[in-house]
Amino acid sequence: MKYLKRLAIPCLLIGLSMSVISAVIPRANSAIAQDLQDLTGASSPTKFIQFPSLISVDTSDRETNTRNAIYSFQISIPVQAGATLQKVTIAQQDPIESITFASDRTTAYIQEPSGDRIAVATKTMIDPNTKAASIVFTSPVAAGKIVVVSLRPVSNPSLEGEYVFGVTAFADSLQGQFIGNGRLGIYNSYISDVFVPTF
Repeated sequence: MKYLKRLAIPCLLIGLSMSVISAVIPRANSAIAQDLQDLTGASSPTKFIQFPSLISVDTSDRETNTRNAIYSFQISIPVQAGATLQKVTIAQQDPIESITFASDRTTAYIQEPSGDRIAVATKTMIDPNTKAASIVFTSPVAAGKIVVVSLRPVSNPSLEGEYVFGVTAFADSLQGQFIGNGRLGIYNSYISDVFVPTF
């Protein structure tokens, strides 16, 4: 009988230990799984799995010095992007002449396959040093959509040439992914009258 009593205490301790271990292990496994997901970005909505792409860049006016031009940047977000598009940054690359954009005249819309255009509210910030424009979407653009961002320069440059703009896409406010360069040709099509003597 004394032997059984002495045996009961160690068995009780072992049982308690196993209960504690069984409770801790699932939590540890859960933490490890979460760490792995954070490293891979598998469950993170703020990381692109497939990056957006710059489809095209165009302008409504290629004439030098004009003040009504609209520069349009068409961006596609893949269906398997894994995150929404929250912001894009558009910056000149090795500019022939620096172009300043009007921050209060930016527009954006989602281009639907049907041809419909759905307006997207934006907020634009201009870097005073680099003149780069950062366009934040008030409602992030969902995966599988095509968005067109239209910037208005204060004026077209006065010098002819090919102007290059680098576009960076952001799934969050910190880390961006460069998605391509867009090129716009600006030309001086004005031909002055030739003076012809009348004598």
